Amino acid sequence: MNDEAIPMLGQSPSRLLELLQGWVGKSRPEKTHLLLVSISVLPTTETTPEFWSDFNKALIHSRDRNDGALYDLSETERALLFKLTENREVALTTDLRVNLLRLIQRHFPDHFGLVDQTRLLRVVNLGKRLGNAIALVERFAQAETGMSVAPVPAADPSPQAVAATALAAVAAAPVPTPQPTKLRSLHINDIKLVEDVSRELGARDFARAFIRAQPISEIASGQPPVQIMREYYASMDLLRRHALKGVEMRGSGNLFNQLTILLDQIVLTSFRQSNPDGVNCSLNMNVESVFTRGFEEFLDATDESTFGNILFEFRQANIIQNFDEFSVACDLIRSHGGRIAVDAMFPETVGLVNLSRLQVEMAKVFWRQNAETVLPDRRDDVHALQEAGVRVVFSRVDDQTAIDVGQELGVRLYQGFYVDRLLTQPA
Repeated sequence: MNDEAIPMLGQSPSRLLELLQGWVGKSRPEKTHLLLVSISVLPTTETTPEFWSDFNKALIHSRDRNDGALYDLSETERALLFKLTENREVALTTDLRVNLLRLIQRHFPDHFGLVDQTRLLRVVNLGKRLGNAIALVERFAQAETGMSVAPVPAADPSPQAVAATALAAVAAAPVPTPQPTKLRSLHINDIKLVEDVSRELGARDFARAFIRAQPISEIASGQPPVQIMREYYASMDLLRRHALKGVEMRGSGNLFNQLTILLDQIVLTSFRQSNPDGVNCSLNMNVESVFTRGFEEFLDATDESTFGNILFEFRQANIIQNFDEFSVACDLIRSHGGRIAVDAMFPETVGLVNLSRLQVEMAKVFWRQNAETVLPDRRDDVHALQEAGVRVVFSRVDDQTAIDVGQELGVRLYQGFYVDRLLTQPA
């Protein structure tokens, strides 16, 4: 591990937040675009000073060439602020994206294929999404004064201690918890700790401490949202806060897969506590999890009526990687009255897989940067899904644009933090 201080050359996140908040209510912000750069998926604790030098050179090159400003949001997150024309935006983002990918290929060739480019570089148009930009920067500004370095612990925290702090947090008012800026890689002992914590807490208290739900809602044109089901999941944010402090889970390869399979089984064990009435819901699963003892026990313990109310979501990439096993898993789930959904579809991949042949009930498309231009070009593919009886959901919805585009395409189902806020607004 490299213990040298990370060279940070930009201004603080609180300074950026102050600027953004000062533009609220103005006809147009003084700057037009905020570019967010994230290399958090990379194992940066194992890199060399040369990497940070090359990383900073790429950012400074973009800043100086386009008369911008650079901000250090965290050790692995940066922001660039510019005033750009539409043509200049395309040229700048292309140039920066190429330089970042070259950097990753040079220093982290084994991780090149793991990089989600929409997270590597995200562009926020401040004229349209100033509020989104403020919300994104706020969490870094809140953590600014509490950032600390997390060395690799000599011994894992006890499951009893983690269980106690997690339960105490359930009753306390939510307070932003700054995460350490220096992260270490996921270790097999971390997975064992999560397993021990779940055993220490038991199904009821684990559900209270770590299981969360997010609604999927129907939104008709001009109407308020109506919740139709809830997705239950183990919150990675809460696990990072209490059990996996200072652990970088992304980019951990098979270890991360092992962790998610364990969490799948824990979610199943806690299902009755999370959803005591057995109402319509969804659970996100790995294909591999369907063949675990935990899933077998869940089948035996769940009555047919309740099981029929569950929609099992599988990520599209996981399906393709394990297609034969997915087919068997679908047969097993359907034989007990359960239903199937495909999750984590990208706008660019809509139509690449014939979902009607898979006999799935729902397809969840991630709303992300440029989706408003990509999805209208996939109109025929979206309509083909709908005509085959597949319900299309736009998930990770963070603004009204997603709903406007979706309604033009005939999409009625939405999920995301923006939808959550709409549900809480008075009628």
